[in-house]
Amino acid sequence: MTFDDLVEIYRHTRFGADGEGTLTIASQPILDSIREIDADPRLYDDVQIGLLDDAPPALGAEVRIAVGHPRHSLGLLVRDFDALFQAPMAAFEEPARYYVVDPGYASGDLPVPATLARYRALLDVVAILRNAASYVDEVQRELVFIGDEKTVVPIAFRAADLVPGLEANAARLKRVFDGALHGDEKTEILATAVVRLVGSLRQSVRFSHLVRNLDAVCDEVEKGYRLFVSSFSYSKIRDDVETARIEFVGKIHRTIVDIQGQLLGIPVATIVVASQLKSATGCGLPFWTNTAVLLGAWIFIALLAIAIVNQWHTLTVLDTEIRRQQQRLADDYALVSGEFADQFDDLIGRIWWHRLALGGVGGVAGLGALLATIAYLMLTARGSGACFLFWS
Repeated sequence: MTFDDLVEIYRHTRFGADGEGTLTIASQPILDSIREIDADPRLYDDVQIGLLDDAPPALGAEVRIAVGHPRHSLGLLVRDFDALFQAPMAAFEEPARYYVVDPGYASGDLPVPATLARYRALLDVVAILRNAASYVDEVQRELVFIGDEKTVVPIAFRAADLVPGLEANAARLKRVFDGALHGDEKTEILATAVVRLVGSLRQSVRFSHLVRNLDAVCDEVEKGYRLFVSSFSYSKIRDDVETARIEFVGKIHRTIVDIQGQLLGIPVATIVVASQLKSATGCGLPFWTNTAVLLGAWIFIALLAIAIVNQWHTLTVLDTEIRRQQQRLADDYALVSGEFADQFDDLIGRIWWHRLALGGVGGVAGLGALLATIAYLMLTARGSGACFLFWS
């Protein structure tokens, strides 16, 4: 048996105050349902509807029945909207299937009562408040805000608290939070407004006071967000990105400028080595001159290699920082971040070319040192290694 079958029974029942009612068997489906329930104890346990009269039910007759709460998975039977709002999880989402005795409304019926329409608007507000709260206790139905102090807001309300302006104010609040831009800042502003409004009240009335004064919360959030946005503009972001780009370009260029002296020394050292190496046939002055020149060349190469490695690491740090700034821009200003993608790509491209240049410089210097070593070995007679032993 489905909850729709139960709703048909509820609609034709005059409910009393003691869990009893009078059912008018107005149709064959109702009669079939009553007979089925009366014949199956397990079904009775699920639907909690029982006949109180001894006479068998008949079409068109009125019978007294006992009506209880059906199994929760079937649906909810509540006396009024206040009881509906106290149902499990009803503070966060509308129950899927329910029947409200007063005013005789079942979920899905049209037109929607004004109280239910305001309740649905309130659920939109609760969803926004959940994101602003530090944490949410669904079992206790509490929103907890932690700032200078811990502020607990129990989600307790009645139909009388759902004032006529609730739907319009809920729509105002939703408009502020539409879109992902500045989401963290918006929720922080909302949390501050809520704590300021209800923090001094006793817990039991905080949420109802918040609902009744939702227009004041909307005003506070809108004003706070306008104040925040006043410091945010496209031109300001563009200027900040351009300033950062110029700074990064300078740092990237310095990776070459800082070792420019060593780079200029490469051709000088090559010329010196080429002009100073002479043919050496023994352990005389030419041999020691050639050895000193070659040793100087390799010392220069070692110092240059240290400088290149150091600048390579500098470029790695700059690359990481540029990508971090790019991601931060995408997170904070997602709507306009694409406008500046080319500038970040240009910086990353510059780093790639500077790395290529550093690698080329290191390769040329190493090749020069290798050629100098080959020239040294060619100009030095075989067996000259004994000169080092003799010298020592």
